[in-house]
Amino acid sequence: MPQFPRAGLSGQDGGFKSYSCLTCRQRKVKCDRRNPCSNCRKAEKQCSFVPPVRGKRKRTKPRREGLHARLKRYEELLKSYGANVEPSEELGDSESETVSQPVVEMEEADSRSESRIGLFGLEEATPKLITKEGTSRYFESALWSNFGDEPQHPDVDAVDQPMNVQESEMFFEPEPSNRLENLASLHPPSQILEALKEIYADRVDSMMKILHLPTFWAALTDALRHPQDLSKSLEAEVFAFYFAAINALTEDECQNLFGVQRSILYARYRLACRQALVNAGFLSTSSVMTLRAYSMFLMCIKNSYRCDALYVMSGIAMRLARKMGLHRDGTYLGLPVFEIEMRRRLWWHIAHVDFRAADVLGARPSLDLSCTDTKPPLNVNDEDLDPEMVQPPEEREGITSIALCLMRCDLMDTLIKFTTGRPGEARWEALYSPDITVAKKESIISNAESHFEKKYLRYCDPSNSFHTFLSFSIRSSICKMRILVRSPRQYASTSAKVPQSERDIAFSNATKLLEYVALVRAGSHGLSKYIWQLGTGYLWNTMLHVLIEARHRKIGPEVDRTWQLIGAVFSNCPQVFEDSTGPVYRALGKWTLEVWEVYVEASKAAGLPEPSTPEYITAIRRCRKPTKESASNANDFRPATRSSLGHNRTQPQRYEESLPGLELFESYPNIMSFEMDPNEWLQWDQLVAEQGGFVRVDSI
Repeated sequence: MPQFPRAGLSGQDGGFKSYSCLTCRQRKVKCDRRNPCSNCRKAEKQCSFVPPVRGKRKRTKPRREGLHARLKRYEELLKSYGANVEPSEELGDSESETVSQPVVEMEEADSRSESRIGLFGLEEATPKLITKEGTSRYFESALWSNFGDEPQHPDVDAVDQPMNVQESEMFFEPEPSNRLENLASLHPPSQILEALKEIYADRVDSMMKILHLPTFWAALTDALRHPQDLSKSLEAEVFAFYFAAINALTEDECQNLFGVQRSILYARYRLACRQALVNAGFLSTSSVMTLRAYSMFLMCIKNSYRCDALYVMSGIAMRLARKMGLHRDGTYLGLPVFEIEMRRRLWWHIAHVDFRAADVLGARPSLDLSCTDTKPPLNVNDEDLDPEMVQPPEEREGITSIALCLMRCDLMDTLIKFTTGRPGEARWEALYSPDITVAKKESIISNAESHFEKKYLRYCDPSNSFHTFLSFSIRSSICKMRILVRSPRQYASTSAKVPQSERDIAFSNATKLLEYVALVRAGSHGLSKYIWQLGTGYLWNTMLHVLIEARHRKIGPEVDRTWQLIGAVFSNCPQVFEDSTGPVYRALGKWTLEVWEVYVEASKAAGLPEPSTPEYITAIRRCRKPTKESASNANDFRPATRSSLGHNRTQPQRYEESLPGLELFESYPNIMSFEMDPNEWLQWDQLVAEQGGFVRVDSI
């Protein structure tokens, strides 16, 4: 038995220690602090007193950032977004006149830092994404993101009622048909379903790559075994799929598959898709699947809804996407690889739809584009993605089914370079800006052309219709940029003449663009299957530039070829030959006749044979000066119209007589005034926007 010294002989302070022995500390029992202690004597263990070492306490809060350090960090963040933080010379030395950057940029840039200081000096939490049962909610307000997994403002539940159906219906254009009660009866049989799948994959999928066809098709076929048990979100997506495929059918295909006219079938499934979206509560949804269905619906109603209505509806999609956090890249939110990629595809599709709607109406793009860090989708096909994958797939080289979406992202990046560097400023009108020289603009366009060549064009297979469509889209965009950079409107407000070299480049690109339009609309190279998603807005400014230049040149081989090209384009735009048509078509018809007369007189003055009058010139004259006899003959000239291709509108456009711009035919200005008066360009832009916003809904 070990011998212990007596307590009275140990320690300098009467045998008591100021700390517990090592054994008691390890056992976490109370020590009497004698040497040896009573616990060690009972256990017959060696009692040793080792002074404890207290570790340094960790700081629970980060060091508070100084004012100058915070300002420096904010300036660096703003510079990374292209903001100019240098003091303006026009503001002088007065601090009270400092112009601040948009608040939305500051909030978004600040949210990406690890620690943020709130308005009242309190440290804020980072934004939060809540995902639950196929839905997602993104919260940027730190106050509500800290309140568990169901954060929300108290006003959210202030109305204690289920969602009202009329709440969603109010954002749709009125339908003549009654509300559908039973959607299950509209599911097509399996044979037709397979045909719709092939049509969607061939004509629609690459135009709006937001569905992952393998997983969607598996969910669809499984759900159709019990259609009454379909979830509301999946039902909306299924009917959006039906509607998109039917929208791409020709008249003959509708008769062969369904035995009904295309207009009837289109109206039936438009109403069904709309009803499915209402049933899913799309206006207050947090389901990505419902938002995807709504986005598909928007793409299919471009020819039957008013453009200003579409602009508002695309804004709804943008707000829903932001509510779900699609404007934040999934890698920052810790999401699975498959979900990250599908969210990227949906966000950039919605951004493109909203960008185009704003462009048609002459409005600025949504500011939400300035508050995103979502990366472009990967250049992969559907077979490269799987819901169970844990690592992102390697990108492919060449053209995939998502190439058109990626090209649009690249084009938007190019347009940003003509602005202050903020995505919200990206629009075509930025190419008119005098802040950048023509040489600098041309350098940006050349770099973009080189990028498109390396990434897409060199991989194009002329035998593949999608490759051809992608190639035409890229080359048309390059032509459009070069036209706008050298537009005559930039010289209209000055006494300077447009250099002939600039005229030659603009005219060459304008005629190229019309050639691409004529080829696509004529359905050559198998492109007729993509006509369903083409508009005409991009044509109007190009046609005006061609007519201005043809008027300036009067005669010559290029002018002769131009008149043939104008006829090819007009042959696929039957609105030009209608008696009651829109103001833009009336103006273009007037100017076409005006320039044609100059062409004929110049040919006579040069001693050339008088040109034979084309049929489209005769047709325009008839409908501009209608009589009882000529009114019935005005539509005789209809070579290769949209109706003959099976891609006609559900009903012809109708324009109200009270619309702005529908003055008498003679009230439109002379086309030469565009080279001298900048106000003519502003009125033309307004005319284009008004026609886009006043197209009536088709009556079925």
